[in-house]
Amino acid sequence: MAFFITTMGYTAGRLHTCRNVDASGTSLVDVTNVMKDRVDTLAIEQVALPARAIRNDVRDAFYGTDNAQVVRGLSEPQVLRRVYQARSRHFSGDVHGAIEIPPLPTALNEAVSFFQFHHVTVNRENLSKPTRLIGWAHPSLLNLLRYNGPTIFVDGTFRCVPPGYKQCVIFMVHDRASGIFVPVYYVLSTSRSGDSFWDMVHFVVQSTDQQLEPAEVVCDFESALISAVQTQFPNAIIIGCLFHWKQALRRAMKRFLIAEEECSIAMTRGVLDILTVIDHSLVERGVKWVKREILRYQRREIRQRCNDVGIEYFKAKWRGFWEYFQRTWLDQYDISVWNVAGLNNELVARTNNPLERFNREINNRFPRPRPSMATFVGVIKTISADYIQRLADVPRGRARRPQRERIQLPEPVEIPEDIADESEDEEPVVATLPSDSPTDEDEESDEDNEEGQ
Repeated sequence: MAFFITTMGYTAGRLHTCRNVDASGTSLVDVTNVMKDRVDTLAIEQVALPARAIRNDVRDAFYGTDNAQVVRGLSEPQVLRRVYQARSRHFSGDVHGAIEIPPLPTALNEAVSFFQFHHVTVNRENLSKPTRLIGWAHPSLLNLLRYNGPTIFVDGTFRCVPPGYKQCVIFMVHDRASGIFVPVYYVLSTSRSGDSFWDMVHFVVQSTDQQLEPAEVVCDFESALISAVQTQFPNAIIIGCLFHWKQALRRAMKRFLIAEEECSIAMTRGVLDILTVIDHSLVERGVKWVKREILRYQRREIRQRCNDVGIEYFKAKWRGFWEYFQRTWLDQYDISVWNVAGLNNELVARTNNPLERFNREINNRFPRPRPSMATFVGVIKTISADYIQRLADVPRGRARRPQRERIQLPEPVEIPEDIADESEDEEPVVATLPSDSPTDEDEESDEDNEEGQ
């Protein structure tokens, strides 16, 4: 500092080192209201989009690195809170309200209704928990069910259902014109009771103006489902899926703690599955033949392998398995449901391959099990739109008609009339199955195994 007489005061002796800021090229822009509108729009139109993804979208749009302006807007907590509030106000705070309020009920990029029905019925097994059924189908695909005598497929999946629901039952149809197997209906259910299966089949039939009269119905081995299908379609041929049949047998072997080597031998083509191609009247005799073949394999291969590694195996486990087979597949189910004797290979292939294939396809569409309701609806919308495009591509020559695969069935064998049951002298069973019906965990585990194959 220096004292100057002219000013009679102290003044800096050196120039100030701070730079003068030229604010003429910058401006303060308040985008708060615009951001609010953007957040509200995304929260409602993109219901399946997570709140944090919406935050990232508006951040990039308004706070971009190439923005030379000073921007005043919403902070991250404010954006996230506004997303939740907007959805709660629009959908009344109920996930079931969301499925009936646009945009969720409309088809993907179309002004047609994808949502078909939402019914709540009495659950006689538990009166405090009513059964909720929600169905979706694209109107263009729904028309395929109105054709005369189609082949339809009814199968449940468990891995991809939203929380609070036990299964998603898919109704698929074989389109004869294009040769494509098309998933038409997706029905969420909170129950697996006989009444719930009957109701969902009934609602699907009603949505076609009662024009659905299939020639063949392929379904999973669920007693309640088969009973509902037989009641609704008394003139249709009910065919069980051989893939699910072998899957159920392997699951039963595992529950009896049968060794993996023995399971593999039993599941080899020409052993257990021989029962699916012999005449219905010979099935009980065929069971004895299969027992004998498995026992021979055990003596020749399994026993030696077990001895090599010091593992002991028990015939009683197999005896328990065959008792399960008797009461489940001979007493509980009609043989004609899982035995394809007399049916041509084309029909068998048409009724078995699609279920396994689509089960894997739909599970691969979901990044993780138990998605949200909005994610679930968004995925099945996309799947339906994809199949509509496939149906349009085949007649226009943009895609080839799919070639139907031949299923490799075992060759029927000649079973002697005086065949003996070589397992009669086995020791009594020391373990019993807790239940002959698969649990939800069993089904989800099987679907995970399918996906990994």
